[in-house]
Amino acid sequence: MSQQRRTRMQNDRIRQARQVLAGDAVRPSPDPWAMAEGTIPLTSLQRTYVIILVVLLIIGAVLAVLFDSLALATIPFFILAIGLIAARFVF
Repeated sequence: MSQQRRTRMQNDRIRQARQVLAGDAVRPSPDPWAMAEGTIPLTSLQRTYVIILVVLLIIGAVLAVLFDSLALATIPFFILAIGLIAARFVF
């Protein structure tokens, strides 16, 4: 009886291994760097990066207009400049 039990356990393991190796029902997780489709071909990470850079530009412009000088606006503009340089690695 133990021989039948071992054979059954081995058959169950083989069946489970086949099910795992087949993997036709398992979908891979989406790649965040994969090219997106649509009007603007940006991935979600690239779109977020562009939105952050636009927000920095708007903050710098608002600070430059409100305080009539670029002294306070240089901080967001400097971060924007670093972001534009780093954009080479994002895009």
